[in-house]
Amino acid sequence: MDREAPFITAPLPPPVDFSRKDIVRLLLEARTALGELNGFSFSVPNPFLFVTPSTIRESVESSGIENINTTVEQALQGLLFPEEERRAPDKEVLRYRDALLWGWEQLADLPLGNRIICGVFRKLMPRYGGEYRRGPNLIRNSLTGEIIYRPPPADRVPSLMADWEKFQSEGGRDLDPLVKAALLHYQFEAIHPFPDGNGRTGRILLVLSLIQDGLLKLPVLYLSAFINRNRGEYYRLLGEVSAQGAWEDWVLFLLRGMSEQARKTTEALQRLISLQHRQRERIRALPGPISRTEITEQIFLSPILSPVNLGRALDIHYTTASRYLKVLARAGILEHLELGRYRLFVHRELIEILQG
Repeated sequence: MDREAPFITAPLPPPVDFSRKDIVRLLLEARTALGELNGFSFSVPNPFLFVTPSTIRESVESSGIENINTTVEQALQGLLFPEEERRAPDKEVLRYRDALLWGWEQLADLPLGNRIICGVFRKLMPRYGGEYRRGPNLIRNSLTGEIIYRPPPADRVPSLMADWEKFQSEGGRDLDPLVKAALLHYQFEAIHPFPDGNGRTGRILLVLSLIQDGLLKLPVLYLSAFINRNRGEYYRLLGEVSAQGAWEDWVLFLLRGMSEQARKTTEALQRLISLQHRQRERIRALPGPISRTEITEQIFLSPILSPVNLGRALDIHYTTASRYLKVLARAGILEHLELGRYRLFVHRELIEILQG
């Protein structure tokens, strides 16, 4: 690969046999782990309770890969603040969450193609207007400033993304969908179709690809956590596909990530469900009308609450919501936190599970 000239991606699929024993073995492991995650996430009465905390965790991890650093707790606090009062990293993380949820919702009516891709990018990076780049893009070494990759010229991006969309919808019928997802993720990052935010957009599309092909029903896989833990290897293998056509190593890496992270996500969901059951029983045992409310569900939907937000969610008066939150704090279920002019109540056990 000539780093002085833009790299032109070859059409998918590559001329590679993915039936090697090590690939097939990891495929079976990943499919089993994803199947267990998929089944488990729908074995609970209201699986959607876990979508919000799961997408926050994924958003924090994916943003961290781009050195946008915050925590699950800080991002959840940001949900309660007006936009102008949010810290810059929390704004980025919450936009990622909104983009992921928006893309997931669109899959009910649209295939994973140009409209969803550009819509996800628009949600993630609103200042760019959701359009493909119209100029060159460069990837540099963050320490030395050296150019390490030149994506295709801007005038090639629309046709390359049209090929990406066609392969997603029609191609790869002889490939396992997990292999196809790995190929598509590389191809998107190699095309680098947007002026910024390509890494985060590509990781959202990776999860949406698994949902599109029926391997997941809910966006609850914390796949970016695996990539974040193995960030150096992730970028090295992306580069080796471009430079050497090392597709097998790339596919093995992502299959290992899907398998490992699906198991870890299932374990986290098991802990969440166990915690939900314990908290429901504790709240039912409390005296007064709070035992008859839907507050258990609300503290999982919103692990950090204020009286205003709880009142709005349960359609009760601010003072009633404040009283309920104080009862939960005295019972040790929530932790009371004063943050400037805000009175917040934190579901500490849930946040600790989410932060891994």
